[in-house]
Amino acid sequence: MVNKHLEDSESWFRSGKEELGKNNRVAVAQFTHAMIKALDALFEEKLGKIPSRHEESTEYFKELLRKNKIDGKESKYKRNIQEILREKNDADYHGGYFSKSDAEKREKQVRRIISMVENYVE
Repeated sequence: MVNKHLEDSESWFRSGKEELGKNNRVAVAQFTHAMIKALDALFEEKLGKIPSRHEESTEYFKELLRKNKIDGKESKYKRNIQEILREKNDADYHGGYFSKSDAEKREKQVRRIISMVENYVE
């Protein structure tokens, strides 16, 4: 059975790719939502819960690491998750400018996080 959160994550990601180069702010927002849904899949699978607020995702991720629910090497994603969440409102609510380079960077960051999640979620 396909995990619904991961399925949604892939839809958000595809949507971001469609906007890349056309509306980079929207692409960044879509990639951000793709990451959030992928992390929801991971948190639900490993912790049996998902954050009620996106900002809590970093703490949930730290909890996974602390409880050895995911490999310690995954800690390398913590900084990216924090950065992406910090810029979420700017992307969602026209709070900042995002270049094509910014959107491409976000695409790569999020693709790596989704791939990491797929290693743990059935």
